[in-house]
Amino acid sequence: MQRRPRGHEEGWLLSYADLITNLLLFFVVLLSAANLSKSKMQQITKAISGEEQPESLESIQKEIEKKITEKSLQDVVQTRIQDEGLELSLNSGFVFDSGRANLRLEFEAPLLSMLETLKPYSSKYHFAVEGHTDSTPIVGGGQFISNWDLSAARALVVRERLEGAGVDRTRIRVEGYADTRPLPESELLKLTPEARNARLRRVVVRIY
Repeated sequence: MQRRPRGHEEGWLLSYADLITNLLLFFVVLLSAANLSKSKMQQITKAISGEEQPESLESIQKEIEKKITEKSLQDVVQTRIQDEGLELSLNSGFVFDSGRANLRLEFEAPLLSMLETLKPYSSKYHFAVEGHTDSTPIVGGGQFISNWDLSAARALVVRERLEGAGVDRTRIRVEGYADTRPLPESELLKLTPEARNARLRRVVVRIY
């Protein structure tokens, strides 16, 4: 009896091994994509297609920057895109009185107008409102007993304005960090102590 060549009997193993390898690579790619932030995914998409998506964080940033210029809020609001999303950083020294969580009346209308820009995107993105302070402790028995309370209270006030601008309340979370998440030292170089503390006192609206 004529025997079939050994290679003929085991040839299917090569195809099977290729299939398993491709499946493994496919799941690795899926896992990697699942762990990427929207910001990173949008950057990759833009690099591949060469075009900016209409509702990307970068396009939202451009809208916000236009509104900031229209309302002369350059000293009050700064924007930047991080891996964690688009940040709108409100300078608490301008927006709030020292040691208080009440928005100054002169900033109510322009800030609301700026936040209304985010309404069309509230079904696609989530929003975090983060309160931050400097490390100077609160003394004197005022309205707030610690920087934790102050940072959380200011974040809650901005959250109310964000909801009032039309963003769905179920898409918003509030976080108070006091002085536990300072800015990178590279952003604080050459600042006087007073300017440094003012830069640290902020409320950040993060779109992610």
